[in-house]
Amino acid sequence: MPLFVIERTVNTNVVHYDAKLKDGKLDPQQPVVAYWVMGENGHHQELNLLEKLKAYGFSIHPDKQPENFHMFLVSDKKKEIRVLRVGDAVRAEAKIGSCEAYLQKIIIASKKSWLVSLPEYAEMVGSDMSTGVECRERVTPADR
Repeated sequence: MPLFVIERTVNTNVVHYDAKLKDGKLDPQQPVVAYWVMGENGHHQELNLLEKLKAYGFSIHPDKQPENFHMFLVSDKKKEIRVLRVGDAVRAEAKIGSCEAYLQKIIIASKKSWLVSLPEYAEMVGSDMSTGVECRERVTPADR
């Protein structure tokens, strides 16, 4: 069940974060899975160890409420993403700017420098939970 994606400006490959269900509920052992969808052919691919440790991996911990979890991406350990069941849906919620929002995507803008991509900023995009209006928040590496 899709939660949100991370898009990058360097290519069309996208990291997908999906809720994993077991017996109709969020799997308590692995409530979220992350994987690449390669832009050129749509092929799915696992994140490698370096990607999990440095960029796109995450930690996730259960809340006191059943089927609620607190998720933190390794690239921004300060920004909490709440993963929870809402009726038949599973949502990723986060504070985006001044909004409490449903997280839809994170855009990572990078520039090429020699053989590496250096991040310029990350922009979180979602919809306000009460109004549905789009919310955006941009942070640079210096902000964190």
